[in-house]
Amino acid sequence: MENAFTVAIVGGTGNLGGALALRLGVPGVKIIIGSRDAEKAKKAVETLKPSLRAGEIAGTTNQAAVKGADFVVIAVPYEGHAQMVADLKGQLTEKVVIDTVVPLNKGRPFVPPAGSALQEAQQILAGEAPVVGALHNISAVDLGDVDAPLGDVLVCGDNAEAKQKVMEIIQRIGARAFDGGPAGNAYVIEGLTGVIIALNRKYKSKHGSIKITGIGD
Repeated sequence: MENAFTVAIVGGTGNLGGALALRLGVPGVKIIIGSRDAEKAKKAVETLKPSLRAGEIAGTTNQAAVKGADFVVIAVPYEGHAQMVADLKGQLTEKVVIDTVVPLNKGRPFVPPAGSALQEAQQILAGEAPVVGALHNISAVDLGDVDAPLGDVLVCGDNAEAKQKVMEIIQRIGARAFDGGPAGNAYVIEGLTGVIIALNRKYKSKHGSIKITGIGD
């Protein structure tokens, strides 16, 4: 993958979007924060800039953000997921969509009608762009602390080339990435987030994650 690329984070004014932007800034990635409200995106950028290690960051509308991006991260609560993907349909050709969304109801995972959030996005886009699931099991707290160690990231999807590119991005921000298989496995990976939330609550932590052993050690 080329060293210079741009990542748009749509719905990027939330905790996950901001934290991911800070991590992407460490290796110098160009970041565009997207929001339905351009002014809200610009305010988020001004808040993030003092903590950005390197790279460029800008804020604009979701639609404008994806135009100049090579990768588009979906970082919204599940309730807004389908509408967000539908709003972007027709603008994602030759881009890779990275879906970080987890179907949760009050912190508890559930399987949506499509089988997973990733498969829901695939159905909506109907082959317009490859959709890759990633970053479901990493907390915004750890992403935003750019010096903190990160857990392992399981990456899934049906396009091998797109998965490889996303795994390279994950490695650049300081995590180990593993190919977690096809899109059909996404419901398992997304659902692990509910387990991690329960663990964090039980053990009074904000840093629960997963670690793969016996592979690549």
